[in-house]
Parts: sequence; C-alpha cells; structure tokens
Amino acid sequence: MKYFSLKNAQGLTLLELLITMAIIIILSTIAVPSYSTFMANERFAVASNDLNNAYRFARNEALKTSSSMTLDAVTVDDDGNWTKWQVKNSSGDILFESKTTHSSIIISGTAITVLGMGSLSDGGATFSIIGTSKCSNLSILSSGQSQLESVVCS
Repeated sequence: MKYFSLKNAQGLTLLELLITMAIIIILSTIAVPSYSTFMANERFAVASNDLNNAYRFARNEALKTSSSMTLDAVTVDDDGNWTKWQVKNSSGDILFESKTTHSSIIISGTAITVLGMGSLSDGGATFSIIGTSKCSNLSILSSGQSQLESVVCS
C-alpha cells in the first residue's frame, strides 16, 4: 500500500494553469453581460413595484381612515422625473417615503390625491416607468383601481 507523500507532490503545470484561466475568462465573459441585464431588470421591477405599492398603501390608508391621502414626488431630477416619492395624509404627516430609485429608471407622473372613499380627486392618472430595456405604465382609474402593465418602449 502506497501512502501520499509531500515529496512526490508536483503542483500545477503552466499549461494546466493557463487552461484553467482560459476557462474562467470564457465563463466570465458570458456571465457578466447576463448579470448586467439581470440587474437592470431587477432595478426596473423594484421601482415599478415600489410605486404601485405606495399607491396601494395610500388608497388603503384613505379607505381605512376615511380621509384623503396624497402620493407626491419628494425628489425630482432635472427633467422633472420622480426619483423619490411619499404618501401624506390630509394633515401633511408623512406616512410612507420611498427609497431613491436607480439613475437608470425614469418615472414620470403627477401627484395624486386619493379621497376617503378610495377614488381619485382629479379623475384617472397614469405613471410611466421606463427602464433600460423595459417600460410599463401604472394606470389608475378615477374609481381608484390600479393596473401595472408592460408597454412597448418608444
């Protein structure tokens, strides 16, 4: 029976090391673009869902308290696009404030007020959410019902 001895260990040859490095480089060139696309899609999904959830929160609070709630931008960029938003009650108290969206996401819309019965004060509203490769609209009917739908980017 032979036992393994460190005296007989030879390590890696230069050729084995180069082949291993080549495989790692090939796999990383495939993975990095996929990861970038994944992250862009994830940022888009987070921004879309955050805005939709903020609206649903405002509507639920309006129905629960029978008082109006406002969803409005806290921060806008140079083009007037929303980068951060909040929900305020009729007294002006901030009930919810979002995180700042990633710079690759563009959200446009106007402030909305949800009345105590769950409907909007100024009729329907639409928010446009534009990512690097995806676009969607958050459509809110005057009755207060909302729908987040994918649209073709123009």
